[in-house]
Amino acid sequence: MHKHLIFTAITTLLLSNCRPQTPQNDLALSTAQESATVAPEPTAPVVQDTFTIAYLTGQFDPATHPEFTTIETKYADRAGQYMRRDAYEAFKKMHAAAVADGVTLRIISAARNFNRQKEIWEAKWNGSRLVDGKNLSESTPDPVQRALKILEYSSMPGSSRHHWGTDFDLNALTDGYFRQGEGLKIFEWLTTHAQEYGFCRPYSAKGPERPNGYF
Repeated sequence: MHKHLIFTAITTLLLSNCRPQTPQNDLALSTAQESATVAPEPTAPVVQDTFTIAYLTGQFDPATHPEFTTIETKYADRAGQYMRRDAYEAFKKMHAAAVADGVTLRIISAARNFNRQKEIWEAKWNGSRLVDGKNLSESTPDPVQRALKILEYSSMPGSSRHHWGTDFDLNALTDGYFRQGEGLKIFEWLTTHAQEYGFCRPYSAKGPERPNGYF
């Protein structure tokens, strides 16, 4: 089961934008250096307060965060989803290339802040959302074991990569979809081309060097 689970974590295609982020003040400095004929007097650096603890743990609203933007419904399965602007621009280029090759990429889950991740976690905890087909409040009364079971599928709020707006799930949430037919075609295309647009699969497969997979 865990092998299939890790394959799901990979081929729900939680893709991450893997290009290093360049602070805006560095970009501005580079532009100034290229155009200036005389070196300016040293000034105090502009501090970019983007990557804070609140940002990393999802303690913000992506709808109002200046680095985030709405995903157009042509790229997603529903309205009201968000990504970081830079990751979104990279995704649109990848989407266009995929379409040219007969592959359709559809975002089914993008940015999820702390509150949204908490809703998912608590729904699985109290049994209103099944995990592996089971109501965990009934099947797994021990709180430690219940938490570990949920962690096989969902990060705890505050620790999800989805908080950052760079990661997203594509097309389906079941590993079987990507084993054949259209899903396999999508998986193979992304395996070949995703890195060209700055994206990668953030979790390696379960094996000797990663015996617990997603964990």
